[in-house]
Amino acid sequence: MKTIIRTMMALAIAAITFTACEDVPEPYLTPTPSNGNTPQEEAIASGDGTLANPFNAVAATKAAKALGSGNVSEQMYYIKGKVASIATKDGVALNYDQGTYGNASFYISDDGTSTNQFYCYRVLYLGNKKWTQGSGDILKEGDEVIVCAKLTLYNNTPETQQNEGFLYSLNGKSEGGAGGDDTVVDPKGTGTEADPFNVAAAIAKCKEIGSTATSEKYYVKGIAVSEGTPDASYGNATFDIADVENGTNKFKAFQVLGTNGEKMPATYKIPVGAVVILYGPIYNYSGNTPETAGKGAAYIVSVNGKSTEVVGGGGDTPSTPTGDIKSVTVAEFNAAAESTDVWYQLTGTVKNLTDGDIYGNFDLEDETGSVYVYGLLSEKGGEKKKFQELVAAKGITNGCKLTIVGNRGSYKDKIEVMNAYFVSIEGGNTPGGDTPGGDTPGGGGSTVTSLTNGDFETWADGLPTGWKSASSASSATLSQSTDAHGGSYSCNVNGKEGSNVRLASQEINLAAGTYVYTFYAKATTADVAQVRPGYAIVVNGTINSSSGYKYGDYASINNNEWTKVTQEFTLEAETTVCLLVMNPKKSNYSSGKDALVDDATLTKK
Repeated sequence: MKTIIRTMMALAIAAITFTACEDVPEPYLTPTPSNGNTPQEEAIASGDGTLANPFNAVAATKAAKALGSGNVSEQMYYIKGKVASIATKDGVALNYDQGTYGNASFYISDDGTSTNQFYCYRVLYLGNKKWTQGSGDILKEGDEVIVCAKLTLYNNTPETQQNEGFLYSLNGKSEGGAGGDDTVVDPKGTGTEADPFNVAAAIAKCKEIGSTATSEKYYVKGIAVSEGTPDASYGNATFDIADVENGTNKFKAFQVLGTNGEKMPATYKIPVGAVVILYGPIYNYSGNTPETAGKGAAYIVSVNGKSTEVVGGGGDTPSTPTGDIKSVTVAEFNAAAESTDVWYQLTGTVKNLTDGDIYGNFDLEDETGSVYVYGLLSEKGGEKKKFQELVAAKGITNGCKLTIVGNRGSYKDKIEVMNAYFVSIEGGNTPGGDTPGGDTPGGGGSTVTSLTNGDFETWADGLPTGWKSASSASSATLSQSTDAHGGSYSCNVNGKEGSNVRLASQEINLAAGTYVYTFYAKATTADVAQVRPGYAIVVNGTINSSSGYKYGDYASINNNEWTKVTQEFTLEAETTVCLLVMNPKKSNYSSGKDALVDDATLTKK
């Protein structure tokens, strides 16, 4: 029945959209004269988009046009043809060996010529997997292929939706993968812990919610159809789940943390085929991608019924203290072996505690040394993210003296007190100590400096809070974008073809030391693009135009994914600076067009 319906739909599309050759714009469906005088017959659309009867290039073009500009088909279609040419960018063929993305862009037609061709854009390799060195043949002109993909009409160009398609077969060779014949699953579940949404229900709920996430949180259950690998810095992961293995009706777990909202180590993997339960806010990103809200707003409840691994421990709940608790100095603690079975009691002065921190992350210092405390609970086995309640009850602040109990752990070779809980306090509400660190929770041990609104989530009067300098550092026109690396917003740095422009933070006073400045950037068009990190030295409210601007290396960016950009710099004395992102003028390396910036951080080494 499904095949019959699709056949009828394809015929209806053909009947509605089939026009004379002169009515169809280049380069699609334009017949080429065979001898310079006699035009070819008008191309015929064939197929219904199923595996048994794939679209030809003409039918795929018609189906994409029938969607309307900017729309994407909800289902996958199979398209058959011969490779007419490989797309290029800056003279480089966008083939399966062209870089780290593992996809290819190419044109197909019925006969392998440029007549009546269809654009296959950013298509993954056989088996719906990224192409890697040695994984298979590189595509070439004349190859016979079947592509399985969603369709779209992008800027009046019929094509496959980027990264929503794959090579089903190459010269008769196939490694499977689900497509247009994906099993239909009815929506089920209420989104509660006892009755999670399945993926179909989660997708329906996201469409109901719309493109802006709300505070409502839901449980979603599905099967991982792509591998999840936690980010080494943020401890979160992004992957897709579906209701069936290899399913293409997908829900995206975007930047989800581990069990109970904890960071996951980069060595942990969420494997394809695993049964995953998620919890958090969900929405329909950009109106076409059902997913969780980012930046750790959602987390993984379980993977195959078990907790995820978290930084400083495995997937199981850490053991609680039994027997003697060892009372040690910080130096003795740092020299001990890592273990979640051995518990240590430490006493020291609180340093680098951030106002409003809900986790309880700070340095604990005694006369023998200092160690980073990664999260402090109010009691043994207490609830996480309740540190402010402990602050209110006990008066914990920088400079007070705490006694705590915890395990010896580490993160990125930095020693940490893990699974720590409160024992006692001396000198609560005593002023002093180091200047509080920044507002980014999590392990790592580096002091995060105060950087206002580095995630660009807060805006006022059309500008991101904290990103307008009092000096001349700011020169770019800024606007809010909903294409975000994390959260809901990023900053669009409007480009100028004739001049360099700068996004600049407000002035920040930094102590002497070495700092690492990081942000994520993305181009807004397919044109060549770059950004450049930097900082400006502000003296008495002004910047020396010849020596006050200090830049790092140019970083090439694209509109396919976010690129992490980093600059390390050293200040010999206390200095006032503005952090910068340059959007360079038009050149052979940059288009001078808009660039997006998000998730900026500054850490002191």
